Amino acid sequence: MAWETFRRTSRRSSKEPTITLAKSGIIGLNTAVVQLLGDRKYALLLFDKEKTLMGIKLLHKTERDAYQIGVVHKKSHGSISGTSFMKTYGIEPTETRAFPATYDEKAETLIADVSEFITAKKKERKIKAVGSTEVPPTA
Repeated sequence: MAWETFRRTSRRSSKEPTITLAKSGIIGLNTAVVQLLGDRKYALLLFDKEKTLMGIKLLHKTERDAYQIGVVHKKSHGSISGTSFMKTYGIEPTETRAFPATYDEKAETLIADVSEFITAKKKERKIKAVGSTEVPPTA
C-alpha cells in the first residue's frame, strides 16, 4: 500500500489581526482579533466607499446598528453575520478569503482593504457618484 501525505490547504491562525470574508456572508475573526476584543461583544460594521475599506468598530455594549460577535468557547476565533452588510456595499466574495487588518486603537476599529471583492456594478456607481463628467446629449 502506498501512502500519500495530505497537503494542508488551510493556514494556521495568524498572530496578526485577520478578517475572513466568506461567500456565505460570514465575517470571520482570527485569534489575534479575538484577543483584541477583551470584554467587547458587539461591533458596528463600517464601510469607506471612497477607499473601499471595511471597518469593524468594537463595542462594549450594544447599539442600534451593532452586531453581536460570536466567539467560540476556547477563544480561538469569532464571527459576525455580515450578509446584509456585504450585499449593501457590493462586497461579493467569489471565494472565502482572509485579509490582513490593522487595528486603530484610538478608534477601536479594525480596518481591511476589501476592494478586490467590490462588484463592477458598485464600482461603476461609485465612479459616477464621485464625479461624473457625462455631458447631456444635444438636440
